[in-house]
Amino acid sequence: MKTSCMAALLAAGLAASAQAQSTYGDSQNELFDNGFAHLDIVSVTVNHDASNIYFDVLLRGDVDATNWGKTCIGINTAGGVNSSGTGWGRNVDWAGQGIDYWVGSWADDGGGNFGGELRQMTDPSGNGNSLLAATYAGPGISGSATGNTISVTLSRALMGLTGNGTFTFDVLTTGGGADPGVDHLSRADQSTPGWGTTSVAGTFLSYTIPSPGTLGLAALAGLAAARRRR
Repeated sequence: MKTSCMAALLAAGLAASAQAQSTYGDSQNELFDNGFAHLDIVSVTVNHDASNIYFDVLLRGDVDATNWGKTCIGINTAGGVNSSGTGWGRNVDWAGQGIDYWVGSWADDGGGNFGGELRQMTDPSGNGNSLLAATYAGPGISGSATGNTISVTLSRALMGLTGNGTFTFDVLTTGGGADPGVDHLSRADQSTPGWGTTSVAGTFLSYTIPSPGTLGLAALAGLAAARRRR
């Protein structure tokens, strides 16, 4: 029995070392037009392993049932280079916070095909950025669009997130051109009154990455303590 218990604890600890999941909820039906169900964020789940960060964005509407709409992520890893722009020129005010990376994704064909880009922000006063990865141009970003969920996988190395650390972020939905964020995960209320008005973010969300092995070592320490108590 002792052997089985210790083996189970060890397995759980090693599994925990690979990933630590957090889910962030959002209010619903707070859009300026609540008919845009595929732009209404329900929740976002963030996860990681040794190589990647994973974002799963649950929407109120079915992304397969429409042929327009974008799901985007602003990420602050090192102080936030850009506080007033996005990688796609969207009309967004980050409310005094900054982003270092922009993720733009789309599922515009009504059939669930996913496309995405990862861009690094380079201009503190505008939308200047450089393309790091794209689904149409090499590795670093991938994903899927199925039913009500947009899933995005990002390379940790491309964003300098290779060890322990905390990053902050916001997830938003938008349309085309210079449209604002129709819905921001960081806000429980309306982020903009209409297409022609800048959306304003709330306080960014936070996710902490323990390096692979950290949680596993903690589990092993607990196991060792349990053995000493016996």
